Formats: sequence, structure tokens, C-alpha cells
Amino acid sequence: MLDEGVWAEVEVGGEHLRLFSEHNAQGVQASVYNVKAKRWLAPSEAVDDIEEGKQKAADYAQAYLKSALNTELPPLTWKKARSQ
Repeated sequence: MLDEGVWAEVEVGGEHLRLFSEHNAQGVQASVYNVKAKRWLAPSEAVDDIEEGKQKAADYAQAYLKSALNTELPPLTWKKARSQ
């Protein structure tokens, strides 16, 4: 069950990623999902708080975009969990 959290979406160079930082039954976790490939780039990883989770997810997304497209992560707009 999701207690609280945030998510962001990135679409660049044909890639479509969703970044998550959330507090759920397992604690606070960060993750990155590749929507196009339908797989997790970074499955849930424990972090200390939502802010650290945002940074961890952004770091994973940045590393992926750098290796896959040799591009930078655009500015992120974080939204509250369960919002569209």
C-alpha cells in the first residue's frame, strides 16, 4: 500500500521513463520504469526519505539516458503519487 510519494515522467529521444520515490509498506523506495521497453531499469531500492529517492531515481535515469542516447536528463516535474 502506497502511503505517500512522488513520480516524474521523461520522454526524450524515443525513450519514455517513469521515475518514482515512494513510501510504501516496505519503507521508502526509489525506482525507474522504462515504459517503452515495459521493464524496470532500477527496481525498488531502499532510501532514507522521499528527497533521497527523487535524487536516486534521477541519477539512474541520467545514467541510462547518457548510455542509451548520449543525452542529459531534462528538468523533472515531480507530481504527487496517484496524480496524472
